[in-house]
Amino acid sequence: MHLEITDVRTVTDQDPSVREFEFRNAKVTLGSHSSNLIQLPDVEIAPYHATLVPEGDHWIYQPTTRDAQTRVNGQPVGDKAELHDGDIIEITHFTIKLTFDTEMAVELPEPAKAADLARIKDFPLPPRSDVRKADADVRLTAARRATLARLVGLLRECENLPMLIEKTLALLHAEFQARVVWMGVRITAEGPFEFLDGRDETGNYVSEPPKLETYAYRCLNRQQFISVPRTGDEDTQSVLAVPMLADAGPIGLLYVDSRRHTRVYDDGDLDFLTTVSAMIAPVFGGLLTRGIRPSHSPAESGTIDISRGVQAITAPRGVPQWPQFQVAVHSRAGAEKTGDVYDVMKLPNGLAAVFLATVKAEDVRSAALVAGLHFAFRVAGLHADPPHVQLKAMNWLTYEESRPATVDALILVVNPKTGAAEVAVAGKIHAAMVDGAGSYRPLQTTEAPALGAQKTFDYVGTSLRIQPGSSMALYTRGVFAAADANGALLNERRFHEALCDTFGRPASAALQELADELRLYFENARNAQDFTIALVHHPGK
Repeated sequence: MHLEITDVRTVTDQDPSVREFEFRNAKVTLGSHSSNLIQLPDVEIAPYHATLVPEGDHWIYQPTTRDAQTRVNGQPVGDKAELHDGDIIEITHFTIKLTFDTEMAVELPEPAKAADLARIKDFPLPPRSDVRKADADVRLTAARRATLARLVGLLRECENLPMLIEKTLALLHAEFQARVVWMGVRITAEGPFEFLDGRDETGNYVSEPPKLETYAYRCLNRQQFISVPRTGDEDTQSVLAVPMLADAGPIGLLYVDSRRHTRVYDDGDLDFLTTVSAMIAPVFGGLLTRGIRPSHSPAESGTIDISRGVQAITAPRGVPQWPQFQVAVHSRAGAEKTGDVYDVMKLPNGLAAVFLATVKAEDVRSAALVAGLHFAFRVAGLHADPPHVQLKAMNWLTYEESRPATVDALILVVNPKTGAAEVAVAGKIHAAMVDGAGSYRPLQTTEAPALGAQKTFDYVGTSLRIQPGSSMALYTRGVFAAADANGALLNERRFHEALCDTFGRPASAALQELADELRLYFENARNAQDFTIALVHHPGK
């Protein structure tokens, strides 16, 4: 079932708030509380408003409370209502349009070459299979956010491939109540699996899952993410199979299936397995690289390789833009130290969110924190958590007394139509305003410790407004560790002058001018640390 949720208060806007979800054969909860699968942020809506329940070839709308005000196709709902394809549910300011699945399997566009077309037909999938691309959005429940936090802890403990494989299989087995969990990993992006392991529900070794050749071809060669709700086989009920994509390409495959007449995996299950794959693939890649070639310099060490892989996975493929709000990001890798992570997200309520952080940790933990904090930001954004609340949760994820680590972080949430914003900072991330006259003004925020420095801390948000024609600059401290060919460091005054010279320009043009002005440091850099610069601009049109 496909749901298209629209906030009717925004339908006249250039960028209305519309969210889309996919569910299959699992009840869906709706309400204003963030623990619902569908959150409807409105004080007039009960925390747990109603439930959508699959029943044969249709769904049932079941109110959770007696005072739940709901209409289906314009008619008030009493105790419950039967839902069909094309029905529209109205709850206060939200409309929910339902579209039911067809009986045909979902396929990606077929390859252009005739040989590839013939090859894909050699590996058919059952009807109603869900096949996605690598850049498809994922959505996670609050419970699975907690499971990912536990995965971050597991990654900290993994010092070699056997340990990482064992812990990953155990987590997947418990999460999916699986009949079989299996993974295969290879050193390069081509060729057979060099490392493989699997377990059945009793803990016994499994050499390979059913129809491995089909899933290996589709996941590795075609980079497809697959969910099969019903296989039609005698032993298996449902299957999930996803590739593990590292910087060099597909290095592995994760497979999970359930026993017949038990659990049917849905879109949420595929989203979770996809997220796990994205988190562990770069760690596998780093451990593989560290194990097969010597390190001749700090930049080639296993730690750097792991972190680089995680950064490549978490970096956004494209920075979203808004008609009245622009964002551009420039990031450079350090030769000796790594740890910068950033993201820009368009929130379901139409707001813009920017995340910038520098992780200071050792070994695999640095890579695990980069991945964990990135996904924490993504999930918190879906629930519209304010910046200071997000930082408090991230602090909980980061703090560990036995293996200390700190993270300098900043989260900015902006209304792209008005420029009204809220920002929260942990540690040392630079933020400044450059107005329409080219004046530089450091942003005054409440001083707060870096994430992980204290076990608990209540971070505070600062309200501000990005005026028309003004820009806000966010940058990590690594920018002042960049050096020219003679080893001279970029000083703050030089950087601030170059930044002010870009006033009034669109974000991407301003950042390009800044890079051109400081090319002796940016292009011929001998920077030991990562540095990242983000510009947000309110053109005022």
